[in-house]
Formats: sequence, structure tokens, C-alpha cells
Amino acid sequence: MRSPTGQPQNMGKIVEMIQNAVTTGRLDVAEQLTGQRDDYLLSELVQSLYKEGYIALAKERLMQLDPRLLREPSPPFLDLCRIWAEICYDEGRYDEAAPIFEAIADRQPDYAAARFGAASCYLQQAIVNLERRIQLYHPPKSEQEKICKYLEDFHHALSLIQTSGWHTQWNPAQACHFPEKPTTLMH
Repeated sequence: MRSPTGQPQNMGKIVEMIQNAVTTGRLDVAEQLTGQRDDYLLSELVQSLYKEGYIALAKERLMQLDPRLLREPSPPFLDLCRIWAEICYDEGRYDEAAPIFEAIADRQPDYAAARFGAASCYLQQAIVNLERRIQLYHPPKSEQEKICKYLEDFHHALSLIQTSGWHTQWNPAQACHFPEKPTTLMH
């Protein structure tokens, strides 16, 4: 049975079942409940996957959505945009994440986490640029000392922002679902 808007009348129950399936590790059931065509249910699946630490799967499902949904935050997809921005941030794509965080903050002015996310992106970009400057231009020692002081200040500011809890945090059980990091060989 469908409501006048075309959504199943038991949408809340389906969402709850998706969340429970992901929480209990029954991802196949969650996928079946989500179906193929409903962006709202896909959004709920992505949020549940991300919350439980299935970051790679959440990213994979996000890639199925229209990219504008992820870059132009609007209800009911603001949480998806935040998740996408956090994934971009974690992958070092700060220039992609910052405007998404800013757009979320514009839509929800009381959502401080989005502003902290944008600030973290800009600080990370500044750190990368200063480190690159040292590597590329080999400035004199006095200039390097100044740059290192700026880097130290930026890292300090970044650590202060991180204490705000703006980024999703996972418990150890959820963290075991993280994608494996590539190993590097030491010579």
C-alpha cells in the first residue's frame, strides 16, 4: 500500500528494519529492503552503513546517487552530504569537502559541526600547501623556520577543532568494519 506521495505507508518500519539489519551485520537483508529506485531508502542505508563503520560500502552506495545530491545539500539529504564531505576529508580531498560543509552550514546555520568541518578542510589545505612549498622551493633556513612555526600553529588549531567532535566517531566494534589500509613495506 502506498501513500498519496508514492512512498510505502510503512516507510518508518522499513527504515527501522534497514538500520537493524546493518547493525546486526545482515547487509544482504538491508540491501534487499532498500531496493533499487528509492533515493530515500538508499539514503537511510548509507547513513546506517556509515554509522556502523562500513565506510567503503557507504561510499559505494553514495556513488549511485546523482552527484548534485551530494554537492548541493538540501533536505532530506543533508546527512548524506555530510557523510560525503567527511569521506572526501578523510581521503584528503579538502577542496571538495570544504564547499559541501559550507553549503550545509548555510542551510543549517545552527549546525556548528559543518563549520568546524570546513575550517578543518581549510587548515589541512594550508598545511599541505606550506609543506609543498618547503619541498618544491627549498627556502633558506630562516624562511623554513617561519613556515614550520606556521605549520605548528595550524596543527595546534586543527587539534583544537578536532576536540569539537565535528567528525563522526566510531567505537572499536564499528571501526573493525573500516576498509583495510594498504600496507607499506619498510626497506
